[in-house]
Amino acid sequence: MSTSNRTVILTAVDANRSAEQVVAAAARIAKMPGAELHLVHVVESPEVSHLTKQLEAARQIVREACASLDAEVVPTVHLAAGDPATQILQVASNLQADMIVIGTRELSKIERVLLGSVVEPVTRRAQCPVFVVRPKDYHTRDVRGIEPACPDCLEVQRSSGGDKLWCDRHATRHVHAHLHYELPSGFGAGSSLILPET
Repeated sequence: MSTSNRTVILTAVDANRSAEQVVAAAARIAKMPGAELHLVHVVESPEVSHLTKQLEAARQIVREACASLDAEVVPTVHLAAGDPATQILQVASNLQADMIVIGTRELSKIERVLLGSVVEPVTRRAQCPVFVVRPKDYHTRDVRGIEPACPDCLEVQRSSGGDKLWCDRHATRHVHAHLHYELPSGFGAGSSLILPET
């Protein structure tokens, strides 16, 4: 983050159904003192004959994404035209953004080949941290190599408010870290500096 009192959070907004969630996540970050929330929407294929309609559609996308924002968070909106990743990075550079917040959606392998992903080039080429927002989904989305959570552990976490993390069965399987800030009582005892005789 910036060392000045100004912190610029740039949020990329598209027609994705999760755009409102992305803006809400950025707004939570932008509530810190001195933070500014900026939104950018990119018209990917501008057509001169339809530009007015495209711009109005872009404004509507931004309005819908901001529908649930608190009154205390007032974003500055930027509209751009061209390649989305390049334009997001250009606006970030123009504003000297401290963070880019961007959403992602699940694409099939064919969609990734045909449509590409804006997230990948933005995260690779950005000159500031990038926060990728995705919907939380531990129930319907399987990730290869990752086992589902133990239902008993989840119940322990829920019922204890996070004070306990593991059920009785798993309590001994997880590493429990202990931090020690004291030096042992005999630390350094008996050490001495021996100077050679002159």
